[in-house]
Amino acid sequence: MKARPLILFAGGNGVLYAFEAMPKTDQSVVIGQSSVVAGNSTVTADSSQRTTNAAVRRLKKVFQFDFDPTAPKENIHQYLSNRREGPINFYGMPVFYRNRIYLAGGGDVFWGKNEAWLKCIDATKTGDITTNGLVWSYPLQKHVMSTPAIYDGLLFIADCGRAFHCLDAETGKPYWTEEIKGETWGSPLVADGKVYLGTRSGNCYVFAASKEKKVLASIELGNPISATATAANGVLYVATMTRLYALQSGAYSKTAGDSP
Repeated sequence: MKARPLILFAGGNGVLYAFEAMPKTDQSVVIGQSSVVAGNSTVTADSSQRTTNAAVRRLKKVFQFDFDPTAPKENIHQYLSNRREGPINFYGMPVFYRNRIYLAGGGDVFWGKNEAWLKCIDATKTGDITTNGLVWSYPLQKHVMSTPAIYDGLLFIADCGRAFHCLDAETGKPYWTEEIKGETWGSPLVADGKVYLGTRSGNCYVFAASKEKKVLASIELGNPISATATAANGVLYVATMTRLYALQSGAYSKTAGDSP
């Protein structure tokens, strides 16, 4: 099958959509008192005009996947604080890897049902693929806010049930699960063969990115970590609610406000 670029959108109604990406075209829009080049001509418009050199185009839907067909789609306010049933919510992003899409979702962390899953979806299909597009599904503990990270065929995902999981990205087979301190609102980061993860209890974990469970470090930073760590130029950046840490092997440690 010929490769095609897709735009993926995890909707607030609990449905994953895929749209065709538009080809790059030379289009200009004029808004307010300005002149812009549209093609080979210059167009001027006042504040009451909005002009473009091409008609507005709509995205073409390739497929849709209902993450939980049993979840309600209307009058969802009546399920507030219902931990047994209710709508689906997405906090993380869909991840594309080898013609498959990986997406985590479930009940809202603040007031929704406790169920949550990580699902693998076939990205080569078209139409409504709710019944024929699911490759595998893996249940998570309670709620999930993370985007999965994939490295060398391994998939890493954290949930708010204080668990960190390593799975086979192809089959969904779990290799290991580690109990961690605190809920995870950010996502795992894979860099330099390691997986970095922060929790709302202020713990920063470092795991080996491998099929065997290896906890390389657990650092207590003292304040909640809500964001995903970032790695750049040999430095790991970890943000808590009160400080930003820059960590580097062999570097001198200094906290803002310390004497030189």
